[in-house]
Amino acid sequence: MKNKQKLFLTAFVSAVLLSTTSVYAKTEKYSFDVFLWGIKVGELIYSIKTSESDYDISGVLMSKGLARMVTKYKFQAEAKGKLSNKLYTPTYYRGKSDTKRRKEEKSMVYHKMVPKVTSTKVPQSHWAKPKSQKGTVDPMTAIHLVMSDKDKKTICSQTFHLFDGARRIEIKLSKIKIQENSAKCQGEYIREDGYSDEEMKEGKVFPFTVNYIKKGELYSVESLEIKALRGRTKFTKR
Repeated sequence: MKNKQKLFLTAFVSAVLLSTTSVYAKTEKYSFDVFLWGIKVGELIYSIKTSESDYDISGVLMSKGLARMVTKYKFQAEAKGKLSNKLYTPTYYRGKSDTKRRKEEKSMVYHKMVPKVTSTKVPQSHWAKPKSQKGTVDPMTAIHLVMSDKDKKTICSQTFHLFDGARRIEIKLSKIKIQENSAKCQGEYIREDGYSDEEMKEGKVFPFTVNYIKKGELYSVESLEIKALRGRTKFTKR
């Protein structure tokens, strides 16, 4: 009888622990169409799973529509890290890109917030040194920081640094207009380090705007538009 009681208690405690874990684990999915000068050229899809102390992101950016007739590309990435008070600290990143002309695989493992890079590409002399990138985030984490839902306290008030394994970029977001059911933010994509002289001459600061629609208590990204080198690019939520 006592053994049966122990088995029952063990099963009960296990069930409670498992149900508690599932309560705190949450998965969110985001999908965006990508337009260049008003023509659909691709799509961005990613999902993030978060718990009280961890996050796990995976996503893909690929060509779609008429763009596939001109050029095909596919960028896949995943990132894992620690989450505390809405602060994302990456511990691992892996990215894989395929443009048909060139293929590349890259990974970053973080130790004390400093990334160690492994890449199929030979490092160039002008690339930013990984040892000096403490506190930066990876590309997948950066995408989520910009494209995820925000509350009224945190919307349009971000500044962080992105390191993709070769280049360092500063991302700034500031308020333009916050309304009851919508919001608009001004952003800047600033090249800081890891670029050649020619690349820096092409442009250093690329402004962008983010439009939000309020859904419940959160503001959800409706669209993001940036003046990129290839033209005006827009991400629109499906």
